[in-house]
Amino acid sequence: MSSNIKVAILGGGGFVGMETYRLLKEQADVSIEFVSSESLAGQPVEKYYRMLNSKNKQLRFKPVNHLEEGFDVVFSCLPTGILPAYIDEIKSKSKIIFNVSGDYRLTDQQQLEKYYPQSLKTDTYLESQYYIPEFHELDKKAKIINLPGCMAVASIYSLYPLVEHNMIEGKVVIDAKTGSSGGGKRSSEHPAERAHNLRPHKVHGHRHQPEICHAFKSMFGTELDLQFSTYSLDLPRGIMVTSYSQLKKNIAEVDVKKAFYQAYKDKPFIEYIKDNKSARFNPMIKSTVGTNKVEVAAYLDGKHCVSISTLDNMIKGAAGQAIQAFNHYFDYPEMQSLNFNNEGMWP
Repeated sequence: MSSNIKVAILGGGGFVGMETYRLLKEQADVSIEFVSSESLAGQPVEKYYRMLNSKNKQLRFKPVNHLEEGFDVVFSCLPTGILPAYIDEIKSKSKIIFNVSGDYRLTDQQQLEKYYPQSLKTDTYLESQYYIPEFHELDKKAKIINLPGCMAVASIYSLYPLVEHNMIEGKVVIDAKTGSSGGGKRSSEHPAERAHNLRPHKVHGHRHQPEICHAFKSMFGTELDLQFSTYSLDLPRGIMVTSYSQLKKNIAEVDVKKAFYQAYKDKPFIEYIKDNKSARFNPMIKSTVGTNKVEVAAYLDGKHCVSISTLDNMIKGAAGQAIQAFNHYFDYPEMQSLNFNNEGMWP
């Protein structure tokens, strides 16, 4: 365990960069000494992060290419497609990179060409690990730890026990609904079009679809026949994923309940809601927003299984899971700096 971990955050002007900074400020033994932003270069970081209510003007945004040697950790929160342009330079300046953007999540050449073509400009994707904190053993020899996409990981939480125990067959249908921050600050969707509205965002072809399939194939060798569609919610934060699947002939409701309980009973950030007979006790976005918590439940009707998960895309779907990985890497308690809740905002 290090006594003073020197940290840089790339993409500090974006939503996830801000959340990463805010959460890392709670970490003992961490010194944040570099935050990048091309458009905000020269401005005080904590003046821009108004939620911190800070008058500290010491640390200022700098362009990415001003990163110097000698960092222990880089958190890359750059927009997808930007990191590969800098990766060779950054690798030599930091011991480990926790990457929240989409680059390097996949390894299949054809999928990379289609969804993440910038990742193929170097062989860096070969040195990286796709890492879900609850399910993978962290490879400390990997140079880059790639965290999953927010809607992808929410989908994986909703299906993991079913796939792990080989309980489902046939087509799986997922509809994923996300708040506006999921599109990042560069989203072209006008607020007036989003307000008081629910509409399809990407019915086919979202890049989280191959990511979900890749994750389950690498974990269990399972090839999912997956329909994945996404929708825009009129909310600043939050994701709700609904997964529809068919149970195999010999699988009973009690088997599913046991599988979900066993999968999540020791996972501090995942709450499996088994008593979901009333609306008050169903997964919901409101009770996860502002936290690193996931709510999961499964509903059975004969062979029809509907499994649902909810999480905050900015925290558990991005900055929070990166800090979980950071805690695992440095052998800190998993919940360090993430053990907070948001009851004060209820309802």
